[in-house]
Amino acid sequence: MTRFTEEWYANRMRRRSLPVAESSPTVPPGKQPKYRNKRCQSADGKWFDSKLERDYYEQLVLRWKAGDILWFVRQVNFELEGGVRYRADFVVIKVTGVDVVDTTGVMTPAKRDKLKQVKARYGIEVQIVRHL
Repeated sequence: MTRFTEEWYANRMRRRSLPVAESSPTVPPGKQPKYRNKRCQSADGKWFDSKLERDYYEQLVLRWKAGDILWFVRQVNFELEGGVRYRADFVVIKVTGVDVVDTTGVMTPAKRDKLKQVKARYGIEVQIVRHL
């Protein structure tokens, strides 16, 4: 088992906090995303597929700091029939229960079908957030 020193950890954090380029590393320059969403970065440096997802994440962080929610997880996979996978944007754990949240601006037929499959297989109603 490797043990890291405080000095190593401090250097690692310092390297991670270097300025990041404005454009996303995964989107080639000049290529327009299919639904005109813009990849963007949160205040703490995490990348998101849309501004809506980023804004919802930042709200969750504030709610977590305020004690309104216990914790939350990003990009949670649900395995569906036929090897299909649905990836929810957030799973939010609250004292009263668990919420599965998907932030979307465009409801495609494929996404609608996957949401129906998630409900049928897991009994989970996914909350759709279209705007804040």
